Amino acid sequence: MIKIAVDLKGADRPQEQLAAGVLDAVRDNADLFVYAFGDRAVLEDVLGGNDRIELIDSPETMTNDEDPAEAFRTKKESSIVKAMQLGKEDSGIQAFVSCGPTGAIFVSAMMLLGRIARISPILLVELEKQDGTPFCVADCGANVDCRPEKLVDFAKMGMAYMKAVGVESPRIGLLSNGAEDRKGSAVVKRANELLRESGLPFDGNVEGSGLFTCASDVIVCDGFSGNVLLKTIEGSAKTVISQMRELGADRELCDRLYARYDFNTRGGAVLLGTKLPIVKGHGAATALTVRNIIGSACRLASGGINEKIRAAFETQ
Repeated sequence: MIKIAVDLKGADRPQEQLAAGVLDAVRDNADLFVYAFGDRAVLEDVLGGNDRIELIDSPETMTNDEDPAEAFRTKKESSIVKAMQLGKEDSGIQAFVSCGPTGAIFVSAMMLLGRIARISPILLVELEKQDGTPFCVADCGANVDCRPEKLVDFAKMGMAYMKAVGVESPRIGLLSNGAEDRKGSAVVKRANELLRESGLPFDGNVEGSGLFTCASDVIVCDGFSGNVLLKTIEGSAKTVISQMRELGADRELCDRLYARYDFNTRGGAVLLGTKLPIVKGHGAATALTVRNIIGSACRLASGGINEKIRAAFETQ
């Protein structure tokens, strides 16, 4: 049985709407058990009576308007804190899912769950190449400023992720402004050298224009560059598809293409490096988002993501 803690508060939509995604996820996976955190009185009508869903009353809510550290200190009855506290205990929980505020999730995870092997946690996002195969970008926002050595760590965690989702021999690319080794900032140039010396399967630098066609399965970058890259991809895709619709392109084709970039159909961002993998959905999530990010969490738990990360760093 895969046990997932799901926080249903702190997103833009009401928790009872998001709860429908929990029901769908449980129907999708006969081996899934969900601890659902929210207002019991509100969720009972939607989730009550299911023997694979346990409701845990969480009367407080963390929001984007609060300082994350202060919210963690003062809101011990919040859904995020209570879910991670349960995950810290010997409960068998294998992953945490939330569409709540990223800062509060990160602070709570660091304070309650702790890190694996003293590594810096990263935000990772899985995307799809032109040929339909998956790849990931690591980091996408957790580490804005990085030493070159950290990028090697990000590469290891990205490889662990890709192995957990079924890619047997993932390869690494380093995001830069040119394919040549001499291109990039001082940090990128040094990271290139370290990756070449590491013995990891490193393909070299990858430009933004080659992201969706390159051979690499893991694109490594600092959190600032990764976040800008991700939001540029999302914004560009929406703009181009909107223009296609205005020009009369087939609606079904546009919808199928949009689904490849829509946050509601993707698997969310993954916080790796803490003692539970955390899948973070967009704040504007729908029930479909919740269903999909729970599916992603199940896939990572089944794939032994944290065991693979520990193995990657066991010699350090």
